[in-house]
Order: sequence, then C-alpha cells, then structure tokens
Amino acid sequence: MNVYKFIASGIRNKAEGGEKISSMSTRIGLISVAVSIFVIIVAICVVRGFRSEIRFKTSGFMGDLALVVPGQTPMNEVYPFSDSISVLDGILARKYVQNIQRVTYASGLVREGDELLGSYFKGVDSLYNFSFFDACLDEGTLPDYSTVLPSNEILVSRRIADKMGYEVGSSVPAFFIKDKVNFRTFKICGIYDAQLEELDNAMIVADIRHCQAVNGWNPDEVSTMEIVLDKRANIDLCYSELEEYVFSNLTEDDPSVFLMSVKRIFSNLFDWLNLLDYNVVTILILMMAVAGFNMISTLLIILFENISSIGLLKALGMTTSSVSKVFRNVALNIVGKGLVWGNIAALAVCLLQKCFRIIKLDPVSYFVSYVPIEIDIWLILLIDAVSVAVIMLILMLTSAFIAKVDPAKTLRME
Repeated sequence: MNVYKFIASGIRNKAEGGEKISSMSTRIGLISVAVSIFVIIVAICVVRGFRSEIRFKTSGFMGDLALVVPGQTPMNEVYPFSDSISVLDGILARKYVQNIQRVTYASGLVREGDELLGSYFKGVDSLYNFSFFDACLDEGTLPDYSTVLPSNEILVSRRIADKMGYEVGSSVPAFFIKDKVNFRTFKICGIYDAQLEELDNAMIVADIRHCQAVNGWNPDEVSTMEIVLDKRANIDLCYSELEEYVFSNLTEDDPSVFLMSVKRIFSNLFDWLNLLDYNVVTILILMMAVAGFNMISTLLIILFENISSIGLLKALGMTTSSVSKVFRNVALNIVGKGLVWGNIAALAVCLLQKCFRIIKLDPVSYFVSYVPIEIDIWLILLIDAVSVAVIMLILMLTSAFIAKVDPAKTLRME
C-alpha cells in the first residue's frame, strides 16, 4: 500500500470514529460536498431540459433557420419570393440539414357565432414534417395535404379552441381581408397544445394552397423556407456557415433572400435561457465555494487534532509537501464519498421528475407544464471531475498551516 494512503487511512479512521470534534466535522464536510454536487447537477439538468424543450418548440414552429425576404420576418404575407433558389441543393447537402420546408403565411379572422378572432394561418404542403405537431397533438388527427384539390383540414391550438368553443370536426368560417375579402370554410381535424403562448393564441395550420390563393400569390411563391437542422447541431455554428454560403452563392436570377436564425425570431425566449445559464453559473460558483471552504474547515479541525502526528512525521523526515499529501488523501476520501451520495441523490430526483413529471409549472410563464429534465452522463462526470479538482485546489491552502508546525514544540507538548 502507498505510504501516504496508509497513514491517511489511520488518521481517517480516527477522525470518523469516536466522539471527537473531527468526527462531526467530517460528516459536515461530506454532507456539504454531497449537497453542493446535488444542487449543481439538478440545476444543470433542469436548464438543459428547458433549453431542449424551448428549442424543440421554437424549431417545430419556425424551423431552426429560415430564408426570408430582407427587412421581413418569416411571417411575411406581403413580399413573396420564388421557392426555386439555386442554393437549396447546396444547403441540403450539409450533413446537419434534415429538411427544407415551404411555408406561406396569411392573416385572417375566424368566427364562431358572434365571436371573431384574429389568427395567422401557416400554410404548409404535403412534404412538411409534422413530427412537432404530432408530439403536441392533444386531440384528433394530423391533416392530409396530399390531395389534388386544396384541403380544408386545419390544425388549431388548444387555446384557440377553448376561446372559440371549437372541437375536432367543427366547421370554421374564416375571412381574409386583402384587396378584397376572401371567405373560406375549414374543418378542424386536430387540436395541438404547444404551450408557446405567443403562437398558441393565434397560429392555425392550413393547406399552403389556400394561403397562396388568398394572398394572390403564384403556386411557387412562399413567405419563407424553413431549414430544419439535426437536433444535435449547434444552431449558431450552422447559421454562420450557411449565412456565408447563401451570401456567396446567390445568383442574379435568384430572389433576394437572407438567412434568419430561430434565436433571432424568438429572441425573448433565448434571452431568458441565457439568463438561466447565468444563474446556473452563479449557483455552480457558490456551491463550489461552500463545499471547498467547508472542506477546509473539516481538514483544519483534523489537522488541529493530529498536530502531534504532523510533528512526528516531520521529525521522521517527511517534508511539508509529503505531510500535505497525506492529509489531502484524507480529504479526497471525504470528497469522494460526498460525490457518490450527491450523484445518487441528484440522479434519483432527476429520473423521478423525468419519468413522472412530479413538479408542475404554469406554461404561460415557463412555456412548459412541468420542470423538464435532460440528463447527460458525460456532463455529470465532467462536473464531478471539475468539482474534485476545484475542491482539492482550495485545500492546498492547508499546506500553509502544516508548514508552520514545529516538530520540537509539538513533540514536547505530547
């Protein structure tokens, strides 16, 4: 056995047993590390959960990136552009690009009795990926837009359905006020609940051919082209690369378009997520500091109770750094046990929340109805490694105490 570990095990056994102050201090140090690791892991899993949910919802509504007309948003219904753009094949060739979707928006009014509600109709075609709306489908079925004639099936949000008293199968009169008033009658095939207040209050999914017709556009004209990325892809990096590619490769025959990120479209949501990240960093620093300085207190108490042993080790020829290594082994054992218990408790809580969604939230304020959790084992292991490194660095301060111990004085005291 390593001599440092052998001596450390004897000191540790003496500290953990009996009724000495160091015994209680050791327990406090262990609990402090466990609680700190528990809080850090849970906080990071929650923030990652929020980030994953918000990205899933915003990307599901608008795509990760969008080709739009300069000076307009993706929900533009005034300035169309042709979907025959030369750069589309080059964009699709990227491994991280899953799909490019044609979308046309049209604003209108829906009616139920004497009630009128302003809404945005999102026109999509048969090639549109409905996986997001399928995941959010609360009632009914998804629409089928592969028919020869424009389909009258629409998807409405749960909020619109509740406001207007709609149900699956309800007939929905709609008015589109452009150069002239256009009237359409739609049928609700499904009701979705995405829990994004801003869009849930107004967004209706319809056949793109209806939206193009009421806008007076040609069949190849759209409001935006949504670019769907692989869910593991970094939006910012992909945006930078594709923005440069689009800018450099658009030809004179192409319509004037530019690339917009979903982070710009939903800037308020992503700013909120950045604020959560800042809070997690603050929590991480505070918890590390608390655990580190509690461990210093624990180790100092152990040092005080073993001051004669320190003097004896020095008298036998051990250097200050060697004695420090012995007591760092003592501390490492306490930190290790704290890490194990902290990890077990954090993973247990996170798994319970992930599986049973015990803690609920107000979706109006938090965009989800429960606290979301995303567990990344590799990230947790990284947190554990960094935590051990930081705490052990803080414990280097105890070397100053050991250096001041005079063997002659401590042995006379003994």
